[in-house]
Amino acid sequence: MTSQVIEMQAGTGQQFGGNQSSPANREIAVSLKNCSLSFGEVQVLNNVSLDIYKNEFLSILGPSGCGKSTLLRLMLELLKPSEGGEISYSSDKPSIGMVFQKPVLMPWLSAIQNIELPLGLGEKKKFTKKEAREKAEGALQLVGLQDFKNHFPHQLSGGMQQRIAIARALAADPAVLLMDEPFGALDEFTREKLNFELLRLWESPDTSLSTVVMVTHSIQESVIMSDRIVMMSPRPAGVEAIIPVPLPRPREVGMEEHPAYYQTVKELRKRVKHL
Repeated sequence: MTSQVIEMQAGTGQQFGGNQSSPANREIAVSLKNCSLSFGEVQVLNNVSLDIYKNEFLSILGPSGCGKSTLLRLMLELLKPSEGGEISYSSDKPSIGMVFQKPVLMPWLSAIQNIELPLGLGEKKKFTKKEAREKAEGALQLVGLQDFKNHFPHQLSGGMQQRIAIARALAADPAVLLMDEPFGALDEFTREKLNFELLRLWESPDTSLSTVVMVTHSIQESVIMSDRIVMMSPRPAGVEAIIPVPLPRPREVGMEEHPAYYQTVKELRKRVKHL
């Protein structure tokens, strides 16, 4: 049975008309239609349909193992949906970057070399060696680690390593950034700091970044960062609900006291109990 998609104003029963503008008037970055997927006998995704817009920060919440990470891999085209499913992009397919839960840095490479590494891969290299170095240095500056460019991963804290991973993704000038629980392994203080650091990078005119899709297990994190939150059902996962976050932007420390924050968290917690 396909999950019913409910897109509503958090804390009310009203139909959602758009946090910035009506969805009908917004330009789509990535669209998934009727996407199902099985691994052997195990069905992971069940008829998932979802439009992700340009200039949007979207979070995906759901039970552990329900297929949230699998959705990201479909968008990256590392996996293909079952017959009948379709993934489409805007008229010009956007460049897509990926940040994983763990930084996955090469321990024998310095910070700047780790950022340069994917820029020089492939038969048709996108950047020359000089361009790759310039891109890497620019990305390091964006995440505030230009003074640590020659440090090796073991010389960096967990939060700094994750910043390097984000810089590595940003160096290739992605329009869409996919993030699979990027802050899940960090302490609460570092996590909150990087939450706002990521928002700053997303809003910065110095990056090409337009759309962020983040998988997270944290209700609070999803609310403080996102424009909309997709709630996934248990496996086989479908889109259970899409909850908009009516908080103003830019997001700032202390917005947890905003009534809209409280109402949205309450709405999500209520839905989690019924999954």
